[in-house]
Order: sequence, then structure tokens, then C-alpha cells
Amino acid sequence: MPEFSLDKQAVSFEQGQSVMQAALAAGIYIPHLCFHPDFKPHGSCRVCLVNIDGRYLSACTAPATQGMQVLNIDKEVQLKRRQILEMLFIEGN
Repeated sequence: MPEFSLDKQAVSFEQGQSVMQAALAAGIYIPHLCFHPDFKPHGSCRVCLVNIDGRYLSACTAPATQGMQVLNIDKEVQLKRRQILEMLFIEGN
């Protein structure tokens, strides 16, 4: 089975899974608001932001790929998530 690294932990995934789906299947929590397993992911809230190989992407829409390096529990990622939440509250969402 293919794997990627999430906070230095190997996570197996099936073809077609997103980073969020693979993480949840492995019992790893990535904060999220708009993601629901019964609906098509759209990444509109951006709260599931993660760092994937140096780029900030939403975990619910980013496809899992072999060998990728994902940071979820990271100071910079958490700061960006807080900023996103602040913007959501300011906008009244």
C-alpha cells in the first residue's frame, strides 16, 4: 500500500483518497469545519490547512500521493489556521 508522512508518521492510503481521508482512516485528526465524509470536499473554509512539501494546501482537497511530506502539528501551520479562523469570524461566517 502506498504511504506518505504526516508529522513524521507513516500513513497508508488508497488511490483516490485525500490527505484528510487517509489521516482520518489512520486515526489522525486534522482540524476542519466544512469537511464531511458524505459530501464532495470543496475546501471552502481552509481550516484543514496543512503544509505539503513546503506548500500550504487544504487537506480535504489535496490528493494523497506516495512519499509526500505533510505537516499538521506545526507552529506555522497552526498560526495560519488561527488567522483563517479570525477572518471567518470577522466575515460573520
